Amino acid sequence: MVHMRGTNLPDPCGARVLVAGQEQICMVASDYLCDAPDSTGQRKTCDAAVCEAHAHEIGRNRHLCPACHLKRRDADQQRGLFTSLV
Repeated sequence: MVHMRGTNLPDPCGARVLVAGQEQICMVASDYLCDAPDSTGQRKTCDAAVCEAHAHEIGRNRHLCPACHLKRRDADQQRGLFTSLV
């Protein structure tokens, strides 16, 4: 982990990771914001802070946080078809 000084630092990554069998929050300085549609309807996108390691790129300059990536993956009908056949 790197210690950074300053007042205009990016938000820490909020992805949950397992460290020694315990769930913790990543807390690395974020590189991206989640671009998935917001489920609450209050904003246009989720905007969760995500670091390079936990961001899932879905297009040019478009990224998803781990939670939104799982929602999108599970909503894919083709994935459901193939997993039910196996």
